[in-house]
Amino acid sequence: MVVNVYVEGGVINGNDDATTINNSEALREELNRFMRRALNRDDISIVVKKCSGYKEAAKQFINAIDNEESYLYVDLDRRPELRDEWFKSLMDDGIVMPSDKANHVHFWIQEMEAWFLKQPEAIELWAEDENLSRKPGQNRPLTEHPSIKGKDIEHLQQKASFLMSVILRQVFAPQEKAKRSSSGKVRDLKYGKLRHAPGIIAHLNPTDLMCKDRELRTFTDKIISGDEARSAVADAGIGHAGGDAVDEPGN
Repeated sequence: MVVNVYVEGGVINGNDDATTINNSEALREELNRFMRRALNRDDISIVVKKCSGYKEAAKQFINAIDNEESYLYVDLDRRPELRDEWFKSLMDDGIVMPSDKANHVHFWIQEMEAWFLKQPEAIELWAEDENLSRKPGQNRPLTEHPSIKGKDIEHLQQKASFLMSVILRQVFAPQEKAKRSSSGKVRDLKYGKLRHAPGIIAHLNPTDLMCKDRELRTFTDKIISGDEARSAVADAGIGHAGGDAVDEPGN
């Protein structure tokens, strides 16, 4: 079974520079790999389709052919108990989500970066890949960072992407080739989704993350149960066809 997943956060090849376009494609590819790892099913193929924003992703998802298995995965941009507000906001923008498709809408709560804050070990592994050194006095595990220690990530008062910038700036020293300000000072690391998210996603552990992210768990369970339901229908059809056979006289 092929499952199409429409996501926000990419760029469509337009006036963007080559680096931005390449980073956008890298994000799509890593999301694709991660979702396949999360499903852990060789018979189900995930195809992540990048869209520039949640409105465009919603439109493409709504217009997807009915006989295709499709899902929408976007930032909720609010607390989980306010998910109904997302659909109302979409309607206020003139986009109506059909009731039969709403069950296939899933969210990063509150943003995609919440995955990273729920599993900061992935950030540490990415930093190793990038040969980032820690600033003096910043040797504690990222799980101990005051921005996230003991916090309910889905109910943070500040955006997860903002906290990613805080953590990178406070913990990791800028690379030697980092940009400098007009005064000649090396600029601190600043988080950028297209620049940094692909490398962090590559280190996410889906089994562990699903224990911390109910939305991701529900997403994978729904795909698997949908595949099983389709298989059951197909098997029933084969059995019914066989049962309709009429024996020849004398048999």
